[in-house]
Amino acid sequence: AANAEGSSLLQLHTALTQKAQGHWSKTCAMYPGKRIVFLSVSSQFTDLFDNWLYHAAPHLNHATEQVVALAENAEVLPVLRQMSGAYGVNFDTQFDKSWHHIGNATSNCDHLTASYGSVVTHRPEVIKGMLEANCTVFYQDVDTAWKSSVLSVLDASGVHDVMLADDDPRDDGKPSRDLCSCLMYIQPTSASMEFARLWAAGAKGNGFNQPVMNGVLFDMRGGIDVYVLSNDQFPSGKNANAHGASKLVSLHANWRIGTQSKVSFLKQFNMWHMPDKE
Repeated sequence: AANAEGSSLLQLHTALTQKAQGHWSKTCAMYPGKRIVFLSVSSQFTDLFDNWLYHAAPHLNHATEQVVALAENAEVLPVLRQMSGAYGVNFDTQFDKSWHHIGNATSNCDHLTASYGSVVTHRPEVIKGMLEANCTVFYQDVDTAWKSSVLSVLDASGVHDVMLADDDPRDDGKPSRDLCSCLMYIQPTSASMEFARLWAAGAKGNGFNQPVMNGVLFDMRGGIDVYVLSNDQFPSGKNANAHGASKLVSLHANWRIGTQSKVSFLKQFNMWHMPDKE
């Protein structure tokens, strides 16, 4: 029974390499020997991506991490390619032509807009493809900033099928009713691949991904190892002020609509590095 219970993670251990920065799949077909760190970026949020790069750069090991910027529209592709190399981070830029329905450089990607719905429901498909290529995947929303090394904290938390942040506004210490698809660290296990398959299928045409993701994880309970990250270290934008900055690892400016609102929030924690625009 014990062997059956841990079969998914035992299989993972045979395919992972442990080095100074922890566990990841050594046989990633897309970027051999590396784990993928990816964000999706629209024309609207290039400044937020620049801020993410600035804060993450000191904590990335370029021998073992491959940053991937997923362009949400064709117009942002040349901008991202020009940005590669900033702060010493040479990242890969990808664009899926099937996203043609998302819009263009002027499309509004704020929460609950049509473009936002297209982006977030396509994300599970992207993650599924990376896992099927046997890659360890770290996904994070672009409106975030690292105060310290996110990956070191994940590595110190052990090996799990999926690690996620908590987005439950109750923040009362009870089991979360709303895990966040905004920060995910996923190993290419059989359980996580089934999770990604079900999530992608459920999100297609839905306009939302987070409720679908939570539903899939609930249905798979007992069959997938899910680790929820600390609210002190990874608070949602709803609860960050209550937790303060003493243990903060990564700040997320969610629960806010519009770039300026997000920037103002990041500034409150001294985690916005760009000068104000005239």
